[in-house]
Amino acid sequence: MTAKKLLPVLLALFISLAGVSCAPSATPSESVASPAAPQASAADTVKFVDSTGREVDIAANIERIAPSGPLAQIVLYTLCPEKLVGFADEISESQYEYIDKKYAELPVFGNFYAETFNLEAVMAADPQVIIDIGEIKETASEDMAGVQERTGVPAIFIEMEMDTMISAYETLGKITGSQAQAAKLIEYIDETQTQTQKKVAAIPEEERISVYYGQDVGGLTAVVKGTVNADVIDIAGGLNVSEIEKSIRGGNTEVSMEQLMLWNPDLILFAPGSVYDSVASRPEWAEIDAVKNRNFFEVPEGPYNWMGRPPSVNRVLGIKWLSNLLYPEIFDYDMAAEVREFYRLFYHCDVTDEQVAALLAKSARQA
Repeated sequence: MTAKKLLPVLLALFISLAGVSCAPSATPSESVASPAAPQASAADTVKFVDSTGREVDIAANIERIAPSGPLAQIVLYTLCPEKLVGFADEISESQYEYIDKKYAELPVFGNFYAETFNLEAVMAADPQVIIDIGEIKETASEDMAGVQERTGVPAIFIEMEMDTMISAYETLGKITGSQAQAAKLIEYIDETQTQTQKKVAAIPEEERISVYYGQDVGGLTAVVKGTVNADVIDIAGGLNVSEIEKSIRGGNTEVSMEQLMLWNPDLILFAPGSVYDSVASRPEWAEIDAVKNRNFFEVPEGPYNWMGRPPSVNRVLGIKWLSNLLYPEIFDYDMAAEVREFYRLFYHCDVTDEQVAALLAKSARQA
């Protein structure tokens, strides 16, 4: 072939090769938002409709996530901790007993709904998406739209309450690419909820145990029936005596000792930091049957309260703990084994015998 005839062939071959990239494809462990990686193009995004009905373009391969609050922080830590670029709340030293300290260097963004959310810190962490999780609020759609507009980062809301926990994990598993871990958590949650509902339904109303749940230093701040931090009592088959009208879900109310005496609950729960340690020696509590019978307990906490505060997945273990406490002959769990399994699955933590003993020290019936 002459040089004259060969030139067009070589030119066509050069043009063809110029359109082929030789860069290696990103592995799952690489962040697509890292400086070495190309910025996502329109072809690398997918349309996602969040729980508020907003349609948002999010990255098809999400590797960097900013939580907007403590509930999102906990849920995302249980699902894909390696994808978090920061925390909403500072992790305390005691909480790091159960949370891997390799995450201690992550920045703290603050809580969006506590108006402490640091948008500049979020943008500096370069997330691909901001995720809010929890009870849906009337303003959730405009709130997420506002955060997205101000940061330039896609922001979505995923509803998660006790009855939507499984569907929330299914959704989060898909969008984060963490379906395998989501499936494990869903199986545990589903089994816990299904078995609890079945067994509680078989307990006659007249055999249900009445419960008072008190908070704060005096123990007379009642956690009201129907509120998010009291849900575990109802699910576990207890009868919450604090059936008081309230204006907001999650609200509590001050009660008098006289009112508590009238309720005279079968069993009393105290929040961590309340009066559990001293209640037996307080004369004002002496006439309450649950105190006389030493039928009072402290709600376990570590890294979070098992009844709520925040009302996240920690409540799933709370269901097993409280149902076993109320009806040990029906819910005959080995709570030490349950603690180990839950912490391994949800907090990626193999708890020691000492940690298990500490968690259950004030929250189990004495032999």
